[in-house]
Amino acid sequence: MNKKELVSQLISAVIYTVVGFVVTLNPGASANLVCTGIGICAVVYGAFSILFYFIRRGDDDVSRFMLPVGIAFAAVGAFCFIAPRTVLSIIPLMFGIVLLIDGAGKLGRSLELKRLGFARWTLLATVAVLIMFFGVVLVAQPGMAIDAVMRLFGALLAADGIIEVYFTFRIYKLKNQ
Repeated sequence: MNKKELVSQLISAVIYTVVGFVVTLNPGASANLVCTGIGICAVVYGAFSILFYFIRRGDDDVSRFMLPVGIAFAAVGAFCFIAPRTVLSIIPLMFGIVLLIDGAGKLGRSLELKRLGFARWTLLATVAVLIMFFGVVLVAQPGMAIDAVMRLFGALLAADGIIEVYFTFRIYKLKNQ
């Protein structure tokens, strides 16, 4: 791991930590912000896809798929604004999937630490398994109250960021001995 990668991972970890604390302290506003953000991103992507279709119509095979893709994304974005409660009800499922993916990545990093001879690699492995466990819970029980889910997600995100800082320095130190 070079210094550029170290800085990049540390910046990501600090962002995880800050966002995690903000979400934990204000789950309702965070959930609405997530819903609004998804809506804005989907509408903007949809609009650009529709525009791209009309600009490049007939130029290539890819452009012909842009109109239906653009309409679909614009519709999803509009749905986020029209029915935010419905969108918010699927956030636990989405967060669960994010936690499963993140936990699996941490589990892989813990095995890298083991391979490098780091004695406490099991700590990261345990955290990874816990993150994946909570991900499974959120996927299996998406009907949990959104505030509880947002607080749990925020706390896990903050903890993940703090642990990421620690292990990033450990990996950097071990690789540069």
